[in-house]
Amino acid sequence: MNKERATTYSLLAHIRNTGTLAKGPIDIFIPLVKRALSYMSSKGIHKGKSILEIKNVTDELYGLDFPVPALKKILDAICAEVNDEDTTRFVLHKDLSFSVNEYTFDEFDEILKEQEQDIEELEKLFEQFCKNSDLEINNSESIFKFIEKNKFNLSKYISHSQDNNGEDFTAEAQFIDFFKRIPQVYEKIKNIYLGSIISGYIEYTPDEAKREVKLLLDTNFIVGLLDLNTPESTHTCRTLIKIAKQQGFKVIVLIDTINETTNLLEKKAEYFDKSFLQKKVNTEDVYNACERRNLSKADLERIADNVEDSLKEFGISTIPYTEKLKNEAKFTDDYKNLLEYRSTKIAALHDAMAVLFIRKERNNKRIKDFDKVNAWFVNNTATLEGENFHLREGFQPETIKADDLLNILWLSNPQITNSIDGEDLAEIGLTSTIALTLSQNLPKAKILRELDDNIHKYAEEKISDEDIVRVATRITNKQLKDIESLNLLAEQNKEEFIKRLEDEARKQKEIEESRIKNLEKVFNNLSLRTDSLEKSKKEYDEKSKSIDSIIAEKTSEADKLKNQLFDEKNETRRIKREAWIDNEVKKWRRKSWVLLSFSLLLFLCIGIYLLYQSNWNIDGAIKRFKNWQSDFIIGNILSILSFVFMAIVLYLIKDKYLNHSNIKSFKAELKIPDELKELKK
Repeated sequence: MNKERATTYSLLAHIRNTGTLAKGPIDIFIPLVKRALSYMSSKGIHKGKSILEIKNVTDELYGLDFPVPALKKILDAICAEVNDEDTTRFVLHKDLSFSVNEYTFDEFDEILKEQEQDIEELEKLFEQFCKNSDLEINNSESIFKFIEKNKFNLSKYISHSQDNNGEDFTAEAQFIDFFKRIPQVYEKIKNIYLGSIISGYIEYTPDEAKREVKLLLDTNFIVGLLDLNTPESTHTCRTLIKIAKQQGFKVIVLIDTINETTNLLEKKAEYFDKSFLQKKVNTEDVYNACERRNLSKADLERIADNVEDSLKEFGISTIPYTEKLKNEAKFTDDYKNLLEYRSTKIAALHDAMAVLFIRKERNNKRIKDFDKVNAWFVNNTATLEGENFHLREGFQPETIKADDLLNILWLSNPQITNSIDGEDLAEIGLTSTIALTLSQNLPKAKILRELDDNIHKYAEEKISDEDIVRVATRITNKQLKDIESLNLLAEQNKEEFIKRLEDEARKQKEIEESRIKNLEKVFNNLSLRTDSLEKSKKEYDEKSKSIDSIIAEKTSEADKLKNQLFDEKNETRRIKREAWIDNEVKKWRRKSWVLLSFSLLLFLCIGIYLLYQSNWNIDGAIKRFKNWQSDFIIGNILSILSFVFMAIVLYLIKDKYLNHSNIKSFKAELKIPDELKELKK
């Protein structure tokens, strides 16, 4: 990543954080393009045959690739903003040619200069850190490539890019992890990261159609959800579950995944008292979380016993019957490929089952657009290894990392954008990227456990906990790699094993002391620079506040008027809606009265018929009626039918007038016409 792009990312984060300058996703880029037009105007360029000429300038100034459709939207918005009845500053013609009159936009020039200085300082700080930490780097700009890494992860999904963005970023991850405790440095890093994610707006035009999406969770996601990973990982997993529920996604887990999680935690509990080194080497290890939360072996066993119940509390459903899926997965190419990468056959089969499940949910269709995907296998670690699990030929993979999914949802939905703080998102993304980078290529758990056992056997009383932590740091930094030979040494020569551990601890101690000493001068310069920045920022904020207060006042008045009109419309609809409901209730009741009238009319007709048969003689009619009654079958049937019919009719009438529960139920089931429904804000 070049310095121009890093500076652009900082500026994008600044524009978003000020809040008043961007109302929609594309608006955040308007100041950048305005500045490009101002730059062209200052160079005497006042017209062009195509917006590609503007694109060339923006791409060069900011190191971003502005898609033409997105650039056109931005330019249309600028036309509407900068032109008025008296002055035309910029015109975009229908054939996409353009003309620029004298136009100046220097609102962010000072901020850009400060950010350019920040970028240079970060480079120098990174060089100094690596020099004093015995870490090798290719060039100082690699720190920005590392910060930008997550953007390229997202690009695989939203713009079908396959850029791997480098290989080993151990030094860069160590640098950011070290400076997390120093806000002056870490805030700058977070801004670059956040800006890199925001830049995805111009690559991504989400499809607004609602789809039923299923998220199938992996074992490592559940471990994070149960707060048995890092605090940041737990926050990521729980935030994603919350957002998924808000979006109407269905969150599910295979019973096999629950069993795998339970077995993992039980295994961790089994070696609970023998572990020290592992939790220091891998911050994502369950043991590390147990120490952070002060959990005992019994606590871990209790959590293992209640995994399924814990998931229910998060609203996660379990798929209990998976035998058929398991049998099918055994014969897939994915299972064969995974056997090369997973530690056991059971683990390989589990992942093959999950991938097969997702493919079935997608009806075995290959999908290109992220928004059209209806099912994902969500993990909380590095993407599943093996070619089958990467974006292939521009089609979406079956798996996705939790923080990648969270980032894309953040980009795609304004409601989510507003509900998740940008700094929070940057913290999640950076921490995840650091953890994944440092955990990649670490020795296998079995080898680390063996080293742990050897330290307990031969060196526990000879070497301090502090020195063991330093040894763990060298393993994490990949400065101590030959762990197997170290374990072999422990069995062959106890004294040499202890001496080797002491040597490694001493090397790390020297590095740490040298690093603090040599970075102290840089910190002092940085402190002076920060004071200057704070003063400039305060002056800028004071100017912005007066403008913001005017905008806020006008916006408030407009909102009040809008709300008043909105309330009046809803009140009118309410009156009409209640009148319509009352009319429907009357129609409903009228049916029972019609039935009663029909029954009375029927009895009247019978009476007239009897009179007619008796030559209109009342005594004769009564006599005929008694003859009917004397017939046992006819008489009883008529009596019963008459009684039942009249009873039902009278009950229906009473029920529709006096049974308030029935009346309320009828009203609730009415389908209100759209033109009478309450308007939603």
